[in-house]
Amino acid sequence: QNYQALVETCLKNKCLFTDENFPAHISSIGTGALLKKLPRNLQWKRPHALHRSPVFYTANRKQLDLCQGLVENCWFLAALEALTFHQDILAAVMPQNQSFERKYAGIFHFRFWHFGEWVDVVVDDRLPVNEAGELVFVSSVYKNVFWGALLEKAYAKLYGSYEDLQIGQVSEALVDFTGGVNIRIKLAAAPPDLWDILTRATYSRSLMGCQTHLGATKVLKNGLVAGHAYTVTGIRKVTCQYGPENLVRLRNPWGKIEWKGDWSDNSYKWELLSPKEKILLRKKKDDGEFW
Repeated sequence: QNYQALVETCLKNKCLFTDENFPAHISSIGTGALLKKLPRNLQWKRPHALHRSPVFYTANRKQLDLCQGLVENCWFLAALEALTFHQDILAAVMPQNQSFERKYAGIFHFRFWHFGEWVDVVVDDRLPVNEAGELVFVSSVYKNVFWGALLEKAYAKLYGSYEDLQIGQVSEALVDFTGGVNIRIKLAAAPPDLWDILTRATYSRSLMGCQTHLGATKVLKNGLVAGHAYTVTGIRKVTCQYGPENLVRLRNPWGKIEWKGDWSDNSYKWELLSPKEKILLRKKKDDGEFW
């Protein structure tokens, strides 16, 4: 589908785009277990019907925070979170000249790397909501921001349905967003120069994520979630009283539930640092991010 041609047709005909290829219908959600989770009166609405002044995208770092919906796609969200640290890469996936004001025609487009080429995916902006008008899939912490929900819809269209996003790897999504090559490291058999690899990756602006193994309990005693994905948001070598430590900062895409061990928000380890470094690195709030 040609985005530019469709926009011009809609503007000329003074109508909003309706995507027949990925309709506002249960078939776009899928046919499996996801259907059982859906609210009783599922409706599809455009952002203008959900908020007085909808915003497609805001460059404000704080306002990029997304919330996972009914689809178990934490891997997709962890990859998206990594993108938000690199505005240039995000702009390649999500062309920036789109809004709910200027030349608005109810149509948006996104670009993904798929089978060795960049594919432009067009969607209309009808999104599934419950009776209260809340998005049932990905939403923003700020209820008037819709880039995450629309990007998820385009990604679901690329793969066939929302159901098809239930299981995946952070690395797969990162490849789809960049066209890059991915390296996966099993921590149980990590190379001795893992820290050097992380340092080089950070300096060369690589996107990083990680995942935990599936387990019987959902949240482990140490605060990690089993079978869950996290974004790597930073690394730092710190100097303790007994010598250097290598720290990695992660973010839970749920925006809550954090690690409770060494270097967690309330760990005694912070007392081993200089006051300046402690103030710089330690953030005591339940925002899903932790060292």
